[in-house]
Amino acid sequence: MNKRKKRSCGLIIITGALMMYLGTVLVKQQFIINSQRQQLKQIQENIEQEKELNEKLLRQKEEIASKEYSEKIARESLGMVKNGERVFVDVNQ
Repeated sequence: MNKRKKRSCGLIIITGALMMYLGTVLVKQQFIINSQRQQLKQIQENIEQEKELNEKLLRQKEEIASKEYSEKIARESLGMVKNGERVFVDVNQ
């Protein structure tokens, strides 16, 4: 009988230690999973921001390539006019 009590007591201690170890491992894994999920969420937000910026830049590229934009820049920045246009100068300014 005495041997049996010692075996069952040792088995309980080993089982308890194993359960504590597994519990610790599971908790650590959960922290790692939560950290990875947070990083994934941040990366997905960055991807969405970059997609929006990419679309904005593509629209700007199309606008710059247009003839109207070239004319606008030539008129506003360079002071150019088309042939046959009249230029009026405000002398009050």
